[in-house]
Amino acid sequence: MQARSIAAPPPAARPTAAPPTDRSQLPQYSLRHILSIWAAAALPMAFLAWVVAPWLADRLEGPNQLPKALLLCLTAGLIWQFVVVVALVWGEQRTLRWSRVRRALWLNAPRSPRTERRGGRLWFILIPLIVALGVEELVPQVHHAVSRDFGPFLDSHAGHLFLDGSWGWFAVIAVLAVFLPSSSPAAA
Repeated sequence: MQARSIAAPPPAARPTAAPPTDRSQLPQYSLRHILSIWAAAALPMAFLAWVVAPWLADRLEGPNQLPKALLLCLTAGLIWQFVVVVALVWGEQRTLRWSRVRRALWLNAPRSPRTERRGGRLWFILIPLIVALGVEELVPQVHHAVSRDFGPFLDSHAGHLFLDGSWGWFAVIAVLAVFLPSSSPAAA
């Protein structure tokens, strides 16, 4: 008498994620490719800030047309840069799984090159970097138009009136903050 097995039959072939890509397998970009990536990210943002925003400000109604136009254009530009990064990661990795995206964008904890140990004393590298950032803040900046500086605008009476009850504009600023590479909207 033959014993019946209750084991499941072997599963059908399932699609799997692309195998991990070693950094040495990734192609090195040529100077032309690097410059084209830079242009794809930087030039639309410059065009939006310096051409489209003033044009749009002339067509908006009410007070504070330029800040409104800049908020809209810079938010659109940062979303465009996000799309460029996602396209580049997809082109290199052929997947958008977080484990692969994290490695592709170098979002890893610091690792000792000698011992391969993660974390620990390596986080002390942040101390001189924080000091360097503080020193950099003391260096005089190039003067620019105050009408294009978001921090002083929000501190002004016009900025307070602009955001008073304006949940739509607050949502635009929140989206801008999500896509902004630094933690301060005034850095734009």
